[in-house]
Amino acid sequence: MLFYVQMKWNYQGRISQDQLWDIEALEGDHGVAGIRAGFVQLFKVVSQHRIIAIVKADSLDDLDRNSMGWLPMREYLEFEQVWALRDYEGFLADVKAKFPPPGQQPAAPPPPPSAAAADPADTREIATAWFHNMNIGKSADALALLDPDVVWANVPTVPGVNDVIPWLGILRGADAVLKSFEVWGQHSKMIRFELLGDLMVDGDRAVGIAHEHSQCLANGNEYHLQVATFLTVRNRKITEWRVHWDSAPIVRAYRNL
Repeated sequence: MLFYVQMKWNYQGRISQDQLWDIEALEGDHGVAGIRAGFVQLFKVVSQHRIIAIVKADSLDDLDRNSMGWLPMREYLEFEQVWALRDYEGFLADVKAKFPPPGQQPAAPPPPPSAAAADPADTREIATAWFHNMNIGKSADALALLDPDVVWANVPTVPGVNDVIPWLGILRGADAVLKSFEVWGQHSKMIRFELLGDLMVDGDRAVGIAHEHSQCLANGNEYHLQVATFLTVRNRKITEWRVHWDSAPIVRAYRNL
């Protein structure tokens, strides 16, 4: 499903222009990752606070999740227009066929080779290996499953929270992810990491809920997190790794509250 999306930055009186650019820098990494993955085309309207996107989404639900929950700029984006689009060749075929009734429509053209569906078996195998390696403490083996150009969205940067948890943010590239893990290792020690229940797999996407039990090295406090993990697998590599979790338990542990 294709959509035309027109967005406006709605930040006046809420944050400064410089703060907007700091958040947009993170949003830009997210957007460039989508461009390179073939999910979106992005255009900046010249001399206006607007972005135009042509978005490919698997469902209305996914488009809504992305715009309302996943975008780093979601709090400051006003979605002025969201229009569903159809392929023009399909429309033209309907015109020439005098808009046939249901059940008599011409067959849709086959998708291009680049749009071939991912093998869910590959997705499940790689995602299972990811969680297994994390569970047994082989983080290096888990990181080896990442695509060199992977995008890791580990909770958007939040002023005040990043002072306590400095490894948050949206990162691009396996090297950046590795450095983030090194920063984490300077502050925390993993005690237990396990997948709760079964993986959910749909095409190239896998979703799992993990329980993390870790310890703050500075004061010995332990904390527990439930981490919703979203993995995108292409060519047997993880190209996107997105996590959602409540930062309150780790902030409480680190601040010794």
